[in-house]
Amino acid sequence: MQDPIAAESGNSLIMMAKPRHIDSLSDCFFYHTMELPGCGEVRGQWDLRGRFDDYVGGVNFSEKKVLDVGTATGFLSFEAEKRRAARVVSFDMSDPKQFRCLPFKDKLYYRDPERWAEQFGAEIEKWKNAYWLCHRLLESKAEVFYGSIYDLPVALGEFDVAIVGAVLEHLSDPISALASITRLTKKTVVVITPLLEIDERIARLHGSASHPENDFTWWIYSVGIYREIFKMLGFSIARITDSQYYYHYGDRLEKRSTIVAVRD
Repeated sequence: MQDPIAAESGNSLIMMAKPRHIDSLSDCFFYHTMELPGCGEVRGQWDLRGRFDDYVGGVNFSEKKVLDVGTATGFLSFEAEKRRAARVVSFDMSDPKQFRCLPFKDKLYYRDPERWAEQFGAEIEKWKNAYWLCHRLLESKAEVFYGSIYDLPVALGEFDVAIVGAVLEHLSDPISALASITRLTKKTVVVITPLLEIDERIARLHGSASHPENDFTWWIYSVGIYREIFKMLGFSIARITDSQYYYHYGDRLEKRSTIVAVRD
């Protein structure tokens, strides 16, 4: 864990993460496949190279303040910087206990939560190491904040665009997370997620008792739910696009939907 550093936002101070100096790929876990100076291609779970504009629904980032929620390896943050974003803040969880898995009785998460949090916490630190290695090699200026997705502090400032890529389906309470995110978002929210393409307001539980290996994906929401929740939060859905993205870890393409919502 790194010591925080203070950054000024308006009249408030917020504790941003202090950069880590990471040299070794062996200390890292890559969620995104990356092209890094001196390293070449480093494979991760998802390969979004060349697909950023599709992934974010064609949103313009020039001179925008951008919040990247659930940044993982930071691919989306670094691509927003390449598109001349005025400010980029990369967000990720500060405590592994903030993450909720489905309660399979024989898995460590259910049997021994403290031990699970210790093991998962070590994995998350390797995710963060990968981010900081990329941050240094790509000469990024992005700021980093670690906290709770359900309680993003207002002192972080206001953002023109929030990117929520492959996050909400992994949360037990995605609606509260969206409320936290949109509180800081002035104009546009981009959500990339699996989607039920119906207007009825329903959610499907992705987990199955026969597949304990898939304990990290909770709900898939319908278009109708997102439409209503965004209305509650003062947004309207401007467009929804679908595309196939390469799941490097599984060597296959997977469909994801991109929802672009704009503040009314």
